[in-house]
Amino acid sequence: MTVNIETTDNQNELLTQVDEDNKVIGEISRGRAHETYGVYYRTIYALVVNREGKVLVQKRSVTKDLYPNCWDLSVGGHVNYGDSYVETAVRELFEELGIYANDSELFLKGQVLVRLPKSNEYFSVFEYSLKEDQKVSVAKEEVGDVVWMTVEEIKSSMEERSMEWYERPIQVIEALY
Repeated sequence: MTVNIETTDNQNELLTQVDEDNKVIGEISRGRAHETYGVYYRTIYALVVNREGKVLVQKRSVTKDLYPNCWDLSVGGHVNYGDSYVETAVRELFEELGIYANDSELFLKGQVLVRLPKSNEYFSVFEYSLKEDQKVSVAKEEVGDVVWMTVEEIKSSMEERSMEWYERPIQVIEALY
Protein backbone atom coordinates (compact mmCIF):
# COMPACT_ATOMS: atom_id res chain seq x y z
CA MET A 1 0.00 0.00 0.00
CA THR A 2 1.29 3.43 -0.95
CA VAL A 3 1.12 5.86 1.99
CA ASN A 4 1.93 9.56 2.03
CA ILE A 5 3.34 10.76 5.35
CA GLU A 6 3.01 14.46 4.41
CA THR A 7 -0.72 14.47 3.69
CA THR A 8 -3.37 17.17 3.69
CA ASP A 9 -6.00 14.59 4.76
CA ASN A 10 -7.25 15.07 8.34
CA GLN A 11 -6.25 11.91 10.24
CA ASN A 12 -8.63 12.85 13.11
CA GLU A 13 -11.72 12.95 10.88
CA LEU A 14 -14.35 10.66 12.45
CA LEU A 15 -15.64 7.92 10.16
CA THR A 16 -18.59 5.57 10.53
CA GLN A 17 -17.29 2.27 11.85
CA VAL A 18 -19.44 -0.80 11.15
CA ASP A 19 -19.36 -4.52 11.90
CA GLU A 20 -19.01 -7.37 9.38
CA ASP A 21 -22.71 -6.97 8.49
CA ASN A 22 -22.39 -3.21 7.83
CA LYS A 23 -24.25 -2.28 11.03
CA VAL A 24 -23.06 0.94 12.70
CA ILE A 25 -21.06 0.27 15.87
CA GLY A 26 -19.52 3.71 16.42
CA GLU A 27 -16.90 6.11 15.20
CA ILE A 28 -13.25 5.68 14.32
CA SER A 29 -10.63 8.22 13.27
CA ARG A 30 -9.42 8.14 9.68
CA GLY A 31 -5.88 7.46 10.89
CA ARG A 32 -6.91 4.48 13.04
CA ALA A 33 -9.21 3.12 10.32
CA HIS A 34 -6.33 2.97 7.85
CA GLU A 35 -3.84 1.35 10.22
CA THR A 36 -5.95 -1.11 12.26
CA TYR A 37 -6.34 -4.71 11.08
CA GLY A 38 -9.86 -6.06 10.73
CA VAL A 39 -11.70 -2.71 10.89
CA TYR A 40 -14.82 -2.12 8.79
CA TYR A 41 -16.04 1.35 7.81
CA ARG A 42 -18.24 3.03 5.22
CA THR A 43 -17.13 4.70 2.01
CA ILE A 44 -18.74 5.93 -1.22
CA TYR A 45 -17.98 6.25 -4.88
CA ALA A 46 -19.96 8.59 -7.12
CA LEU A 47 -19.26 7.92 -10.78
CA VAL A 48 -19.86 10.98 -12.93
CA VAL A 49 -21.13 10.00 -16.38
CA ASN A 50 -21.30 12.43 -19.32
CA ARG A 51 -23.80 12.47 -22.22
CA GLU A 52 -21.55 10.17 -24.26
CA GLY A 53 -21.68 7.56 -21.49
CA LYS A 54 -18.07 8.10 -20.44
CA VAL A 55 -17.03 8.05 -16.79
CA LEU A 56 -14.79 10.70 -15.30
CA VAL A 57 -11.72 9.13 -13.69
CA GLN A 58 -9.29 11.05 -11.53
CA LYS A 59 -5.67 10.82 -10.61
CA ARG A 60 -5.40 11.27 -6.86
CA SER A 61 -3.32 14.25 -5.80
CA VAL A 62 0.20 13.84 -4.43
CA THR A 63 -1.05 14.98 -0.99
CA LYS A 64 -3.57 12.14 -0.46
CA ASP A 65 -2.77 9.96 2.57
CA LEU A 66 -3.31 6.68 0.71
CA TYR A 67 -2.41 5.86 -2.88
CA PRO A 68 -1.20 9.32 -3.95
CA ASN A 69 -0.82 9.74 -7.71
CA CYS A 70 -2.89 6.61 -8.44
CA TRP A 71 -5.93 6.54 -10.69
CA ASP A 72 -9.36 6.34 -9.09
CA LEU A 73 -13.02 6.57 -10.01
CA SER A 74 -14.77 9.96 -10.30
CA VAL A 75 -15.34 10.75 -6.62
CA GLY A 76 -14.66 8.78 -3.46
CA GLY A 77 -15.00 9.53 0.18
CA HIS A 78 -15.35 8.22 3.68
CA VAL A 79 -18.74 8.40 5.36
CA ASN A 80 -18.33 10.70 8.36
CA TYR A 81 -19.85 9.52 11.61
CA GLY A 82 -23.53 10.51 11.67
CA ASP A 83 -23.77 10.98 7.89
CA SER A 84 -25.47 8.73 5.34
CA TYR A 85 -23.99 7.27 2.18
CA VAL A 86 -26.07 9.66 0.04
CA GLU A 87 -25.12 12.75 2.07
CA THR A 88 -21.48 11.77 1.66
CA ALA A 89 -21.81 11.35 -2.11
CA VAL A 90 -23.45 14.77 -2.46
CA ARG A 91 -20.72 16.38 -0.29
CA GLU A 92 -17.84 14.69 -2.11
CA LEU A 93 -19.16 15.59 -5.58
CA PHE A 94 -19.04 19.22 -4.53
CA GLU A 95 -15.73 19.07 -2.61
CA GLU A 96 -13.75 17.24 -5.29
CA LEU A 97 -15.37 18.34 -8.56
CA GLY A 98 -17.48 21.41 -7.74
CA ILE A 99 -20.66 19.59 -8.82
CA TYR A 100 -23.90 20.59 -7.12
CA ALA A 101 -26.14 17.53 -6.91
CA ASN A 102 -28.98 16.41 -4.71
CA ASP A 103 -29.77 12.95 -3.47
CA SER A 104 -32.60 12.41 -5.97
CA GLU A 105 -30.08 12.79 -8.83
CA LEU A 106 -27.91 9.90 -7.60
CA PHE A 107 -28.59 6.38 -8.85
CA LEU A 108 -27.44 3.60 -6.51
CA LYS A 109 -25.49 1.16 -8.68
CA GLY A 110 -24.78 -1.23 -5.79
CA GLN A 111 -22.82 -1.98 -2.65
CA VAL A 112 -19.43 -3.65 -2.55
CA LEU A 113 -17.28 -4.84 0.33
CA VAL A 114 -13.72 -3.88 -0.58
CA ARG A 115 -11.10 -5.87 1.28
CA LEU A 116 -7.76 -4.17 1.79
CA PRO A 117 -4.62 -5.43 3.55
CA LYS A 118 -5.56 -3.85 6.89
CA SER A 119 -9.18 -2.72 6.69
CA ASN A 120 -12.46 -3.42 4.95
CA GLU A 121 -14.68 -0.80 3.37
CA TYR A 122 -18.39 -1.05 2.63
CA PHE A 123 -18.85 1.04 -0.52
CA SER A 124 -22.14 2.39 -1.78
CA VAL A 125 -21.55 3.15 -5.43
CA PHE A 126 -23.66 5.83 -7.09
CA GLU A 127 -23.86 7.11 -10.63
CA TYR A 128 -24.50 10.75 -11.41
CA SER A 129 -25.38 12.01 -14.90
CA LEU A 130 -23.60 15.28 -15.59
CA LYS A 131 -26.06 17.89 -16.82
CA GLU A 132 -25.41 19.53 -20.17
CA ASP A 133 -24.65 22.92 -18.62
CA GLN A 134 -22.57 21.63 -15.69
CA LYS A 135 -18.83 22.11 -15.55
CA VAL A 136 -16.31 20.13 -13.53
CA SER A 137 -14.10 22.25 -11.28
CA VAL A 138 -11.29 20.12 -9.86
CA ALA A 139 -10.09 20.67 -6.27
CA LYS A 140 -6.29 20.57 -6.70
CA GLU A 141 -5.64 19.36 -3.12
CA GLU A 142 -7.82 16.32 -3.87
CA VAL A 143 -7.37 15.64 -7.59
CA GLY A 144 -4.23 15.72 -9.75
CA ASP A 145 -5.80 15.10 -13.17
CA VAL A 146 -9.01 13.87 -14.81
CA VAL A 147 -9.87 12.01 -18.01
CA TRP A 148 -13.11 10.64 -19.49
CA MET A 149 -13.21 6.90 -20.26
CA THR A 150 -15.80 4.29 -21.12
CA VAL A 151 -16.26 1.48 -18.61
CA GLU A 152 -14.64 -0.86 -21.13
CA GLU A 153 -11.61 1.44 -21.40
CA ILE A 154 -11.36 1.53 -17.60
CA LYS A 155 -11.49 -2.28 -17.43
CA SER A 156 -8.86 -2.61 -20.17
CA SER A 157 -6.50 -0.16 -18.50
CA MET A 158 -6.87 -2.07 -15.22
CA GLU A 159 -6.21 -5.43 -16.88
CA GLU A 160 -3.31 -4.16 -18.98
CA ARG A 161 -1.93 -2.01 -16.14
CA SER A 162 -1.55 0.86 -18.60
CA MET A 163 -2.53 3.26 -15.78
CA GLU A 164 -1.57 3.03 -12.12
CA TRP A 165 -4.83 1.95 -10.45
CA TYR A 166 -5.05 0.72 -6.86
CA GLU A 167 -7.15 -1.94 -5.18
CA ARG A 168 -10.34 -0.04 -4.28
CA PRO A 169 -11.48 0.96 -7.79
CA ILE A 170 -10.35 -2.38 -9.23
CA GLN A 171 -12.53 -4.35 -6.79
CA VAL A 172 -15.53 -2.04 -7.36
CA ILE A 173 -15.33 -2.21 -11.17
CA GLU A 174 -14.92 -6.02 -11.05
CA ALA A 175 -17.96 -6.36 -8.76
CA LEU A 176 -20.39 -3.99 -10.47
CA TYR A 177 -19.36 -3.72 -14.10
